[in-house]
Amino acid sequence: MTDVQSSQHDTSATPAAKPERISAVVMGVLATGFSVWVLTTLPIQAALILTVASVVAWVAWMRTTYAYPVRTRKVIAVYLCAIAFQFIHMSEEYTGGFPHEIVDLFNSSRDWTEKSFLLTFVFGFGAIWVLAAAGALYQLRIANYLLWFYALGAGLINAISHFVFPILKGGYFPGLYTASGHLIMSALLIHLLIKESHRLRTRATGHPNDDPDNVQKALN
Repeated sequence: MTDVQSSQHDTSATPAAKPERISAVVMGVLATGFSVWVLTTLPIQAALILTVASVVAWVAWMRTTYAYPVRTRKVIAVYLCAIAFQFIHMSEEYTGGFPHEIVDLFNSSRDWTEKSFLLTFVFGFGAIWVLAAAGALYQLRIANYLLWFYALGAGLINAISHFVFPILKGGYFPGLYTASGHLIMSALLIHLLIKESHRLRTRATGHPNDDPDNVQKALN
């Protein structure tokens, strides 16, 4: 690959200076508002999953891709593939009556309609996930938070919960059949996000010998 081709795929990393903090504050406020909303409207068990995911994603984002936003197309491509699988997963949830099953499983006093589920978590978040991919192409920090929120929340934690729900119910629970694929895709995305953050950090701090790409070249 020539230097010109390489520059098209991966621009130089940001210098090792402290990044702006406005994005962190804005995303923290939005995540807090989102958590308050789900905790006051959704069945508490579903709301807790989303709240934990929003907090853990913020911490992971701040420790990794906040300072060094994703630049490699492979990460974004895997993220988009995971999003595509998310729609398959949510199709299984919808056809199985996931919102009603959650309410019945935990005997929640809060109703959760299929219309609300579709509008918010399928169409609404579906649009947000796609927009996050577009933002990640331009190294937007907030978009990188959404990559982490998807990987940890809609992906990893959500997938694990789908193995717990059938145990609690004693039988099939909507989303179980596609949960394994969801788990694999989210785990792969998390791995790539961490690897990308490490790669960009080592380049920015001036330690090329620690760069996995350079190590691989040396071995070859």
